[in-house]
Amino acid sequence: MSSRNTFSNWALLLSLTLIWGTSYILIKKGLVVFSPIELASMRVSISMVFSLPIVFRAVRVVPFKLYGFVLLTGLFGSLIPAFLFAFSLTHISSSVNGIINSLSPLFTLLIGVFLFGGTTTRQRIIGVLIGFSGAAVLVLFKENGALNADLGWAILPVVATFCYGMSGNIVKEKLGSQNALYMTALAMLMIGIPTTVIALQTVPAKLQMVEGAWLAFSYVAILSILGTFIAWMLYYRLIQRTDALFASSVTYLIPLVAVAWGVADGERFSIFQAAGMMLILWGVWLVTKRERMNISK
Repeated sequence: MSSRNTFSNWALLLSLTLIWGTSYILIKKGLVVFSPIELASMRVSISMVFSLPIVFRAVRVVPFKLYGFVLLTGLFGSLIPAFLFAFSLTHISSSVNGIINSLSPLFTLLIGVFLFGGTTTRQRIIGVLIGFSGAAVLVLFKENGALNADLGWAILPVVATFCYGMSGNIVKEKLGSQNALYMTALAMLMIGIPTTVIALQTVPAKLQMVEGAWLAFSYVAILSILGTFIAWMLYYRLIQRTDALFASSVTYLIPLVAVAWGVADGERFSIFQAAGMMLILWGVWLVTKRERMNISK
């Protein structure tokens, strides 16, 4: 990472933090009217429609031999997590979902090392584990200190974070030379066609007959354009400019925004959540220490 790219890299990280941290409250609002399947399908489909003007150029620019990897990034980076988080938010609060998402750097590190021949340092491993510990505190305990009875549903966002780790490593190792905008648009086209078919089965009728459906739809539209298409384009670009682990550090910061929105929406914030967040921030400080040292040079 060169010094001239320092500000833009951290600006990308902050932008992603704000966008994805807000995604969970938007999903929560969308689920007031739509089912998890409907919401996730709309999320991907709207992103595909938004990216269509770019697809025609992307088809000509992205080599056909890379289409398989592009499809994998769409599946692991957008499609599967969209459904997993939508179902999870029917039982787990938006703030806790944002916190669970902070497990992504752990999977990014492990997948990079074991599947892509990456290397790591003891400090990075310690940082990821500390961050994981902070997330565990927030997931295992309720606001009053009692054990969380909905742990089974926490498996869904955990699987989603594994998917994010896979997507990040694929982008870095196989698609690092590709334009992030074109790659994102092409991925959205690949995964958006089947979700559009699913969404069209029930969503138009709900928009016509269910009170509040258009408001819920607006939340999903914002989620789709900002939280899916634009966010993943920025994320892929950040990976290309840094590395998958640094880019995934955004998921350590997402809980700050997610919990803030949750509290504003009436969700409680306790000392357990505060302790978990402190551990998460300590972890991200350790994980990104090497990058900060490079920045200062």
